[in-house]
Amino acid sequence: MKKQISLTLLMVLGIICLYAQNLNIDFVVIDNSYRAAESLKAEFKGQNTIVVEQIKAAATAQITEALNGRQINDLHIFVSTKPGALGFTNMTLNAETFQDYSSALSMLASNVTGKVVIHSTDVFTTEKGLEFKTKLEQVTGLPFVMQ
Repeated sequence: MKKQISLTLLMVLGIICLYAQNLNIDFVVIDNSYRAAESLKAEFKGQNTIVVEQIKAAATAQITEALNGRQINDLHIFVSTKPGALGFTNMTLNAETFQDYSSALSMLASNVTGKVVIHSTDVFTTEKGLEFKTKLEQVTGLPFVMQ
């Protein structure tokens, strides 16, 4: 009886550990035109990574497709930026195009449990950038940060 309880307890603890580990997985998005794309692709070696390609659907659709059904902690995005805009290879996400991509953006909340990290020094600077950040957070329900 003691062995059976111990085995059951070990199994339950193992399942809890696996579940906890899965919540700590981060996912990386690298835009193919990003200045350091090649070195980032080598660094992450395709694990939990998507490279946004020009010949495929809009970047937002590619990200949504890659995350479909996955639970991740933080989403890291390496893309060219300027205040208030993300410049992907095949689209620009800014105040003027926001409505076109808001449906795909709203789906991020079902996959991301943490935050969205934009690797940039300027995307959320200036009044335009702060308005853009507010819109992103409203549509997705997720915090957006620069790193």
